[in-house]
Amino acid sequence: MLEQINEPISILVNFGNNKVMPLFFKWRNKRYKIENLNLVHKKRDGGNMIYYFNVSDKTNYFKLSFATKDLNWRIEELYFEG
Repeated sequence: MLEQINEPISILVNFGNNKVMPLFFKWRNKRYKIENLNLVHKKRDGGNMIYYFNVSDKTNYFKLSFATKDLNWRIEELYFEG
């Protein structure tokens, strides 16, 4: 089931080897450990570049975004079985 969310998150990322790797994020007072980075893509929105990270934990898939204009992270979508 796909759920559109578009809410801010707190996130821990690793910057290394010219890559950004999300490790954990906190959303609605719950912590999620990212197991896999499945896809990264970007989109320009005026003067803002938005990077999208499709990630997964052991049971869910998430679409996270990072906006360079305001340096904010958001959870855009959640896909789960059910």
